[in-house]
Amino acid sequence: MNIDILVHTLATDSIGARAAARLARSLVTRHRVTVVTARGAAAPHPALRFPAEADVLALAPSVAAGDRDDDETSRLVIAGDPEFRRYNRADDGRLREHLSASGADVVVALSSALGAVLAQCRVPHARRIARQPAPVERLPESVRARWVELYGELDAVVPLTRGDAAAPEYQALRAAGVEVRHIAEPMPLAESPDKPTTGVVISAGRLVSHRRVEVALHAFARTRAAHPGWQLRVVGTGPLRRETRELVTALGLHDHVLLSDREAGEEDFYDADIALVTAERQDSARPVLEALAQATPVVATETPFGAPEVLSEGHGGLLVPVGDVHATARALERYMADERLRSTHGAQALRIAQSAGTEQVGDAYEELFKAVKAGVRGRWGRGRRRTGGAPVEGRTLPTADCRVLSDGAWEVTLRGVSGARTVRVKEEGKGRKGVVDFAVESGGTRARIDARALAVLGEGRADAYVVDGKDKERRLRYGRCTLGGARDVGHLSDLDHFHWALPYATEGGYFRLRVWSRPRHAELVTVDYSDTSLWLTGWLHGEWRLGGELTLLLRRRQEPARTLAAGRVRFEGGWFGAELDMDEAMRARLLMRENWDVLLTDSGGSEPVRVARIADDQVVRRNVQRFPELVREEPAGLFGPDVDRAVVGLRPYFTADNELSLVVTEHH
Repeated sequence: MNIDILVHTLATDSIGARAAARLARSLVTRHRVTVVTARGAAAPHPALRFPAEADVLALAPSVAAGDRDDDETSRLVIAGDPEFRRYNRADDGRLREHLSASGADVVVALSSALGAVLAQCRVPHARRIARQPAPVERLPESVRARWVELYGELDAVVPLTRGDAAAPEYQALRAAGVEVRHIAEPMPLAESPDKPTTGVVISAGRLVSHRRVEVALHAFARTRAAHPGWQLRVVGTGPLRRETRELVTALGLHDHVLLSDREAGEEDFYDADIALVTAERQDSARPVLEALAQATPVVATETPFGAPEVLSEGHGGLLVPVGDVHATARALERYMADERLRSTHGAQALRIAQSAGTEQVGDAYEELFKAVKAGVRGRWGRGRRRTGGAPVEGRTLPTADCRVLSDGAWEVTLRGVSGARTVRVKEEGKGRKGVVDFAVESGGTRARIDARALAVLGEGRADAYVVDGKDKERRLRYGRCTLGGARDVGHLSDLDHFHWALPYATEGGYFRLRVWSRPRHAELVTVDYSDTSLWLTGWLHGEWRLGGELTLLLRRRQEPARTLAAGRVRFEGGWFGAELDMDEAMRARLLMRENWDVLLTDSGGSEPVRVARIADDQVVRRNVQRFPELVREEPAGLFGPDVDRAVVGLRPYFTADNELSLVVTEHH
């Protein structure tokens, strides 16, 4: 069958766009799928991992998702609908024109706004289906009566939760002859519950008030004393980013919380040991299912339409009252303290999520298509059908999924490739010629990349290619990469230099490696504060002359360049500890704002080494971790008795290469 999926846009990494990509993945192996976007360019956002076998038709490719190309409001979208302001009269015309001539056998609208449009447009012979992403009770009362009236013209409506499917509005639709069937949003499933222990808690979702991210932060802060090695990752976009960052600082969690301004992917949940959902209301169980599908147990609030629909206490997760910091912290500590419990609930989580797997949801929609007869509720007469019923072949782009194994090797799985012989890693950049080949197993889909073999690559970046029997290279696209095992450096400890490599996606969605390769390395582990100093701890790798003395250095980037000794360093058993006194930076200050790099040097006269945090799974740390500013008034007499004192702030930060620097600012 020919299936059209209506969505607002694919140009952004939004919840709606991800829903469209996931539904397309569920259906594209059986049908010809076209995702029709009301706004934005046809090229999907790289983070969506849109199936190459599906088509995209952009009705307004030059109009951005939030722009208006017509001043008149839509007549098809219900006034008062949460997405009413997204659409205008020009959108009405484009959607109506497309639907009347699409030739689709099935049209699925993914929002209440587009469902209302679909109900009022002529679509010859097509089954018209609306997926309702939020409970109908979330719609304003002024909208619900009109919603029921319009949706009564559709063939089927798909609520995402069982609780929503029982609402009176759906009873009215059933009475009108509309098929109402609960189908979960499709989720990619982890292959196995066996995954490395990472010590990571993830809290994912929009940074808005009802998500109650402050509960997650306060609860995590209460676990710090008993479980200091754990890390919380807060992932999501939204208006409360600044307030969230300020709370992280106020709670002293700057070294233990990463804040990522993006939507969470399935690999984020796979790389976590615990998922934390503290929202006071949920539109569906999607935030919980995303974690369960990656074999990650969940601590979640008991809210209607959310966790209780898929979880029962002690099976795949732990339920806590809304807003209860103490109960949330206790639940986190139960999981943190008991690896066996996490493992048991992780296996249960994956079993619970099976019904929401991509294939299973595809089966559910297949049954719905069969249950709904085309034309029974359609009043639009005959129209031209679009020919062809199978996905177009030969458009699949070679893609690499990878996961880091416990021994440090990477297992690479190839998709969209036939006849592969080799995965090739080549240094990127003029004059760089390093190449490493890894054999593809006889099945032609898997390769094992030994991190030690990559140690021949120099510092910089490298691209990945798949090579066939004729030595023809095709650049690999970045698929699903889980890096939870990329924290144990023991498998590289006998190298004669420090080496670390991490895969990431380029802006165009290609598979690229960031490689760090250095004769010596000072890995930063913690940054602590006193009233006047920073305390740095970490470990050393490579050839250090530890018989003498280690010195902490600061090197100014601005002219005139200067390097100054900022303190002595204690070291023992490969570990170092250093106090960085703020007076040193104050005394050397020449400008209102200066940047200083932090280095270590030994007594052997070798080139000083940048202190950095590299041996982790974060390719770029500066976007996710922010340190608080240490502020104090200059000591009396620092520049002489006749010079006015100033208030100066010193804030550590990570550069694009994950190296530690300081910004020193004079405040007025």
